[in-house]
Amino acid sequence: MISRRIVSLFVYLIIVIIIFLSQPYVMFNKDGNMKQFGYKIDDETTFLPVILVLPLFALILYLIILIIEMIYI
Repeated sequence: MISRRIVSLFVYLIIVIIIFLSQPYVMFNKDGNMKQFGYKIDDETTFLPVILVLPLFALILYLIILIIEMIYI
């Protein structure tokens, strides 16, 4: 059986690669640089920076895999 940490890490890396390749407008500016956290409405700040979203994805993903493992095993 594969460890839940390995599964979480693998899926997390896929999500990170997709985010950095697609560069969504909410997290990146037109030059491809990451936006900073802020509440001003301009091209340099955002309410969802990469540095905030990625740890949240990691935590949520780990919890989802833990719940799936508890249900099916």
